Amino acid sequence: MSIKTSQNFELGFAQTYPDFTKKLVEQCDTLSFQEVRICMCIKLSYTNLQIEKQLNISSSTLSNMRSSIRKKMGLSRSQNLVTTIIKI
Repeated sequence: MSIKTSQNFELGFAQTYPDFTKKLVEQCDTLSFQEVRICMCIKLSYTNLQIEKQLNISSSTLSNMRSSIRKKMGLSRSQNLVTTIIKI
């Protein structure tokens, strides 16, 4: 993804959900920039394929990063990542 496309995505997201990133980082300040962007895509109800294309990452990278997000957020196996992100 080009820098301009990335900036447009982030700007559009911030206009739609102005407090999301702040609340997410307050809840879990150890997330990387890329993990925050994955959470943004989840908040927008993107499918895994859409996230992979948007962020130009492989399915295995996305799977690993989703696991990392779950771990950093302290989610148990019974807690759904998508539901948790959407509630933020």
